[in-house]
Amino acid sequence: MATLKSSASPLFNGDRDDVFQSSVRVSSRKQGWRWGSRSLIVVFLVIVYGLGILSSFGYDPTYYVFRYLDSRGRTPSQSQYPEGWTEWSDITPSEKLIWQPCFAIYGSNFKCARLTVPMDYHRPLNESADNPEVHLALVLIPGINRTENPASYSESPLLINPGGPGGSGSLFALATGQLLQTAVGKDRDVIGFDPRGVGATTPKADCFASPDDPFGLDGRNVAYMNRVNWVISGHDVGIVNSSNVALSKLDTRSRALSKLCKRIDEDEGNDSIFRYSNTPNVARDMLSIVDAWDQWRLDGNIKPAKSMRKPETGDELQADTTIESKDSTQGKLVYWGFSYGTLLGATFASMFPDRVGRVILDGVVDADHYVDRVMADAILDADAIWEKFFVYCADAGPRCPFFQLGDNPESIKKRYTDIMSWLGKQSAIVIPKGANIPVLITASDIKMIIFSALYSPIVVFPAVAVLLKALVDDQLDRYVAISALTLLCHNLTLPQWPDDAQKVIGCSDKRYKLNDDLETLQKRFEEMASYSSFADVWMGVGFNMGCNGWDIEAKDPPMRWDDHPIHKPEPIETDFPVLFLSNHLDPVTPLHAALKMTRKFSGASIIEQKAEGHCTVSCMSLCTIGHIRAYLDKGIVPPAPKYDSEDKGEWTTCECNEKPWKSLNDYATIPVSNGDTQIEEDNDILTGKTAEEVEILTAYRDVRNRFAEFMASQQHFEYQNPIKVANLYNPFPNGNGQHTCGKP
Repeated sequence: MATLKSSASPLFNGDRDDVFQSSVRVSSRKQGWRWGSRSLIVVFLVIVYGLGILSSFGYDPTYYVFRYLDSRGRTPSQSQYPEGWTEWSDITPSEKLIWQPCFAIYGSNFKCARLTVPMDYHRPLNESADNPEVHLALVLIPGINRTENPASYSESPLLINPGGPGGSGSLFALATGQLLQTAVGKDRDVIGFDPRGVGATTPKADCFASPDDPFGLDGRNVAYMNRVNWVISGHDVGIVNSSNVALSKLDTRSRALSKLCKRIDEDEGNDSIFRYSNTPNVARDMLSIVDAWDQWRLDGNIKPAKSMRKPETGDELQADTTIESKDSTQGKLVYWGFSYGTLLGATFASMFPDRVGRVILDGVVDADHYVDRVMADAILDADAIWEKFFVYCADAGPRCPFFQLGDNPESIKKRYTDIMSWLGKQSAIVIPKGANIPVLITASDIKMIIFSALYSPIVVFPAVAVLLKALVDDQLDRYVAISALTLLCHNLTLPQWPDDAQKVIGCSDKRYKLNDDLETLQKRFEEMASYSSFADVWMGVGFNMGCNGWDIEAKDPPMRWDDHPIHKPEPIETDFPVLFLSNHLDPVTPLHAALKMTRKFSGASIIEQKAEGHCTVSCMSLCTIGHIRAYLDKGIVPPAPKYDSEDKGEWTTCECNEKPWKSLNDYATIPVSNGDTQIEEDNDILTGKTAEEVEILTAYRDVRNRFAEFMASQQHFEYQNPIKVANLYNPFPNGNGQHTCGKP
């Protein structure tokens, strides 16, 4: 394809008198991340089943487990929590935004609120006190120079959504909000929210909801234990083609979970959250957040924002265009959505085009195919990304643990293929360190990890190389962790509790219901496999085969996204152009989808980042970041794309200098006293960068690393993968002890 050459970012192409002359030294050791030291002192961060906190496209959200122990290692009473802890149930919901300090355990300056909105927007809350409510959980990271006066806050906060469906925006804000704020501008207020049915928003879409048991466990912990038991019971089934009965068993398990959800739904009746959790209702909730922010900030004296002037047409636009306007984004949505969050943002823009302020859609879901029975072609880039592993490993040489002297990409690939062929016939037997129980490692376990690595190759490909080397050397024992079931003997405290929102939202959004017999499912799988060898993983995700037999009807019909010729509407005219972002190769949201979605919106623009991975955050590029900041801060829109065909034409591109084994992860910034420049000669990532650019790149790196770690950790919960990928980053983790039901 012919594209416009990589452009200098509009905010980073000025004078460079402050080029980074270094109060830092770059070393070759890797730098990890951690919550603040305060949290490490007062809380044991117990990663049970590798629980993470985010969700990305195709993966359910998973959650960190906190278990507070006193100085003698005993569990205190349930009413006691660590210093700085916040229970969402202690925050009073309101139809107005009432912010209060919260979650100091994660860091300072967080504010939380629970905003009450209608469960059914056809039954407004002001019509009857009996109309059902939803209480949205929101986390705010204020920008700099904020005071107690709401008027000191920005006219439009940046709403963020991490994807899913079912990803927790509140936890995303707690984990990465301050880092994203550093990247986009510290004066910007950032809000993460949990969509209806998700996380801390109530009521939850929880198919395992349970009452308290008579032995002291509260209902949340009973539900959690039942959920864990259910997940564990499915591990040995493997992925779709792992055996000649795997497809049948996976389908039966999906239908069983749907039946469980149906029972909860019927108990709740017409006020069931399962019937009101589809994406259009979440878009309405975002509009409610925008309106509530205006009411809070301006004390009800909201002045309507005028329409923005539209840019020139794509044929006329030859350079970055500033959409000049004397008006502001007040009363409009300013938003950055990742993965499924792009489907949510596109839905908002199509429903409320006059309320679009700034909307960035990163890692773009094909809306036409999302509402179809399965998303067969979403993985068309996956194999090409995996092929890059063998090239990068060969280029890295001895720095890649899986490399052997004299290797080339073909020989590395053959060794991998031989390993997987062997595992397909005979599982590896592992006795984990610190546990006296055998564990079997299957080809499905390895392939699931490899698929998750495609989301962030720069971070996870090196870990995959460690895993494959350990497999060859029969040294998997340090990387395998058993499920710590003994922790479930006590009431646990979680920032949020697991739910079934991905299944509920994804299946509710289907225009075309999936209810296939095994023969038809097999044909669908074979069609999907024509796009990628990872179809055996992708077929089984919650909104693909997980929707087979789903029979809870959403009260509102899904958006009319589809690709039938007679249903192609004119491009949607939004009040301000939408900005789409896509990597050159993305494992589940290919560039093809981003280009297609760009054409659905009048004046929309796109930036293609020359990198591999899911969403542009998977690789750091000052060019991409600069365009994002220029779009948010100054209303500068990149040139509109010019198409020669569906996937060919001219549009803005940005280069990314990082590669596996040669990224900012391989260098740590260390303050030194003399202020001299001490950057290694082969580090072309930071050389010549300004101090501001280094700070932005470092923050962006940390966001990327947290995405990668959470993506890897979800394997342990959703699939019960016994390989603990976090150990692959650090082969000598601390704290391998097991708690028991008896005395500590």
